[in-house]
Parts: sequence; structure tokens; C-alpha cells
Amino acid sequence: MSDPTVPSSLPPEPASNPAATPPLPPSSAAPSTAPDPAAAQPTAASTGLAPNIAAGLACIFSIVGGIVFLILEKKDQFVRFYAMQALILGGASIAFSIALQIVSFILIHIPFVGRLIAILLGLLGMVVGLAFFAVWIVTILKAFSGKEWEIPYIGKIAREQLAKITPVTP
Repeated sequence: MSDPTVPSSLPPEPASNPAATPPLPPSSAAPSTAPDPAAAQPTAASTGLAPNIAAGLACIFSIVGGIVFLILEKKDQFVRFYAMQALILGGASIAFSIALQIVSFILIHIPFVGRLIAILLGLLGMVVGLAFFAVWIVTILKAFSGKEWEIPYIGKIAREQLAKITPVTP
């Protein structure tokens, strides 16, 4: 009895005809209806990354990412804007934290009310820190989505600073 899964004969071997020519690719003169894959891709920035990825990374790594992408990216204003915003937001967050610690350290030494003021400043610091965190998350999400979003007050400062450091090309 023969096994139905085993072929009873071998497939024919291809003919080795030297006169046979391989099929020709479609002519370049014919109009192509297929979409160009390069046209669908977002243009890569001078960093080699898509602009939304570069802007998102600049926002995630705040100060360091802002500096790196401001130095590396010379053309894409979207990436440069988010890098400058991230740099300013990170700097403002650190400056606020340092100032709050200095003021708390000074006020805690006031007799009777010093500890109460320091506790209230600590609560204020937590609320402001939470606000910085929320703005940081929104900025990251907006950058990765490719939408330009100005952080209130910081966005205007970022645009002014970019105008000062970006050379005008004729």
C-alpha cells in the first residue's frame, strides 16, 4: 500500500536552455500607480530620526536631551522648539527645587513658626512638582504625536531664544 503523502514521482527539473531570457522588470516609462514608500515616511531630521521621535526624546531627557538635540539638529524647527522647551522646563524645575530648599532651610531656623512654614513650603513644593511632572508628560505625548504644543509662558520664551540662536538664511 502506498503512502498518500509521499509523491509517486519526482517533479520535472527545469530546462537548462541558454537561449531562454529572464522576465523583464516593468518599464520605467509606464506610469506607476503604487504609492511611493519614501513619500509616505516622515522626513528624517539631520539626527537620522523622525522629527517626532527626536522631539519626544528631547523632552524625555529634558536638560541633557534639550542640549543634545539643539546641538545636533540644525534644520528641523519642530525638533529645535521641543528641545528648547525641554531645556527651559527642566532648568525651571531644578531652579524651583533649589530655591525652595534654600528658603526652607533658612525659615526652619525661625523659632516657633519656622517648622510650620517649612512644612507649608514642602506641601507647596509637592504641588508645584506635580504640576511640573504633568506638564512634562503632556509635552512628551504631544512631541511623540507630532503636534506642536507651547507650554504656557515657557513656549514663548523658547521661541524667543530660538530666534536669537538660529541663524537667518537668505
